[in-house]
Amino acid sequence: SLPGFGVNYSVKANTNPVLLRIIREEGLVVDAMSPGELYMDQLAGFTADEILYISNNISEDELRNAVRHGVLISVDSLSQVETLGRVNPGGKVMVRFNPGIGAGHHAKVVTAGKETKFGVSPELLDDLFAILKKYDLHLAGINQHIGSLFMEPDSYLNAIDFLLHFVQTDLADLFPSLELIDFGGGLGIPYHKYENQPRLDMEALGTRLHAKLSAWVDETGYKGKFFIEPGRYVTAECGVLLGTGGLLRAYT
Repeated sequence: SLPGFGVNYSVKANTNPVLLRIIREEGLVVDAMSPGELYMDQLAGFTADEILYISNNISEDELRNAVRHGVLISVDSLSQVETLGRVNPGGKVMVRFNPGIGAGHHAKVVTAGKETKFGVSPELLDDLFAILKKYDLHLAGINQHIGSLFMEPDSYLNAIDFLLHFVQTDLADLFPSLELIDFGGGLGIPYHKYENQPRLDMEALGTRLHAKLSAWVDETGYKGKFFIEPGRYVTAECGVLLGTGGLLRAYT
C-alpha cells in the first residue's frame, strides 16, 4: 500500500497479448527487452510511460528504436551507457547495478554477484558519472536483478538493503532527481509442489518489504517510485495443457 509502489511484469515470461491485456487491467506496468516485445506491449495497450526497456548488450539501432518510442531505457554496462549517450544525448537513462548478491534455483539463472556479466559494479561509479556528464544524461532510475526462482526471501531483501544504502550514500548528489528504484524479481514458484515443496511466502515477504521501504521513505523523503519484477510468477501457474488421445499416443 506504499504510495509509488508498483509491479513491473517481465513480458519475456509470456508475451501472449490476451494475458498482457489482463495484466494491464490488473494495474501492472511492463518491460521489454527487444523490438518485438515492445511491439507486443503496445499491442496490448501499454503506453510509453507504462513500459521500461530493460535489455542486455543490444545494438545501437535497437536503442534508437526504443528512444523513438519514448520509453525509459535501462542499460547494464558502461559501454551501453556510452552508446545510449551517443544515441540520445541529454536524455534520461536507467542503470542496472550489480549488488554483489545472487540467488536462484540454478547457477545459470543467478544474475548478480562476482560470476555474472549483468550490471555495473559500484566500483565503476566514477566512470559512470563521467559518461553521464559527457552526454548530459539524466540518471532517472536504477535497478538490479539477482536471479530467478528464489524460494527464500532473505537474499532478495539483502540486495534491496544494498540498493537503498547505495542510493542514499554513493548516489546522494543525484538522489533528489531519482524517479524510480526497481528491485528486480525472480520470485520463485514450486516446480516440485507434488513433492510438497513449500511456496514462497508472499505475505511474509510483502510485510517485510513494506516495513523496509516505508521506514526508508520516512528517513530520506524519497518521492519516486519503487518497482518489483515478477515475471514467471505471474503466468507460470495460470495455464493448462490440452491434448487429444491421438496426440498423446503419438508421444508414448
